[in-house]
Amino acid sequence: MLIKRRNFMKSMGLGAAALGLGQTSSLANISNQTKVPRKKPNVIIVFADQLRKHAVGCYGNDFVRTPNIDALAANGMRFDHGISNCPTCVAARSNLLSGQYARTCAGSRLNEVVSHIGRDDRKKFKDPTLAEEFKKLGYKTAQVGKWHIDTRPSLLGFDESMIVGRIFTKGNFWKNEGQSYDVDGFTADHEIDAVNNFIKENKDEPFFMYYNITSPHMPILDVPYQYSHMYNPSEVPLRQNVWKNGKLPYNEYWFHIYLWLHGWGIDYKPTTAKIPPGFSLRDVAALYYGSVTWVDDLLGSMMNTLKQNGLENDTIIIFSADHGDQLGSHHLWNKARLYEESINIPMIYSCPGRIKKDVNTTQTATLIDVMPTLLSLCGADIPQSVHGQDLTPILKGEKTTLDRDYAFVETSYGKIGIRTPTHLYGASLDKDDREIENIRYKFFDIENDPYEKNNMVNTSAQKGVADELRDKLIAWEKNTPRLEGVKYDPFFYRDNNF
Repeated sequence: MLIKRRNFMKSMGLGAAALGLGQTSSLANISNQTKVPRKKPNVIIVFADQLRKHAVGCYGNDFVRTPNIDALAANGMRFDHGISNCPTCVAARSNLLSGQYARTCAGSRLNEVVSHIGRDDRKKFKDPTLAEEFKKLGYKTAQVGKWHIDTRPSLLGFDESMIVGRIFTKGNFWKNEGQSYDVDGFTADHEIDAVNNFIKENKDEPFFMYYNITSPHMPILDVPYQYSHMYNPSEVPLRQNVWKNGKLPYNEYWFHIYLWLHGWGIDYKPTTAKIPPGFSLRDVAALYYGSVTWVDDLLGSMMNTLKQNGLENDTIIIFSADHGDQLGSHHLWNKARLYEESINIPMIYSCPGRIKKDVNTTQTATLIDVMPTLLSLCGADIPQSVHGQDLTPILKGEKTTLDRDYAFVETSYGKIGIRTPTHLYGASLDKDDREIENIRYKFFDIENDPYEKNNMVNTSAQKGVADELRDKLIAWEKNTPRLEGVKYDPFFYRDNNF
């Protein structure tokens, strides 16, 4: 059944203020019904970079070792359909901290930033952020690791920050937006030390910490030896959609980037500028998985510190990522594609006694949902500007599915899509980012075609489903506002290969 027009605004979940309306958002009503009367819990977001769902043990990967992520999931709610609303670093992080779509909070769907630290103004992020809302609740707020947002942390509600610049060896940081300083060893070690120290020093007061782990983002060769040599390339399983005509993808340019970030103007000199003979996607995948296990060990260190300080049962933890990685699927690399490998990310909420232990397979859980959900769990009202929805009824076991069980996605290449628990429908925008140029870009039955090999968009297959998703996507595109008052490039245009 096609969605009825009078129910559109409610089903989209867009905040009334964001659309210039004067009505009360249903999100605030949900929030008021689910306030937690107990002591304020601590909140930690552990945010990996470029970690796709398919590379984690609890999501069905029985090759990679991720015992700490798996344990976190076993003690909380794991969403099978965790979706990045914009699978690019800056845009996705903007989604997370604003609860809004990237076009609204930051305008650009690119990695557009003025510096590592960010802008000195609020021309972007005009509405309250997650950190600002936690400060109102009396929380101490801190950011550690990768920032990659186009406004300074201090302007978005963070009391403390430690932003990484160069990664991983020969790295540098900015502490509280001061002068840059260099560090010895791996930047990830410096970050986890800061995270653990913050927990110890603030165990007696409520805190909100935004902990960003740069791995498994490239360079995946610049990692500790134990991880770069952890997995045997000949044993690495590959996704079924990496082959074309029986051949694996090979791209020396991208292999250089994966290994060393070579060619992107990064001040990092690899030990060799040549891809060794016989090097293949399997070698890249083995290194990627090694970086994933590095992420898992860093999470384990943080979890151990929480336990040692008696905070493991009074801290809400979200483990997720900004986006995934194509890693050769569909012969594509990196991120930002309207494909499962880019948009489907881990999404785990955990807190004993507050969040039910379960696996949800019927609800999409997105980055813009994090802000309203955390605020609701902590007993706060949700700003009217938020586009995401409160997942608390699911986390508490009261429901398994909300009225809006689908997610909207926008990408760096001018593509937009709607992802349900079973399907993905996509369209493309014109170069001015104002109108839909092609409403029949792609349509996949994810449930029966998980590797997205059969694009049904130009067929009559499942026409009723396709028509309903198309209409929802058109309505969302028409009614979701874009940032005004600042010049930005919305996305790359045009690359027909993507």
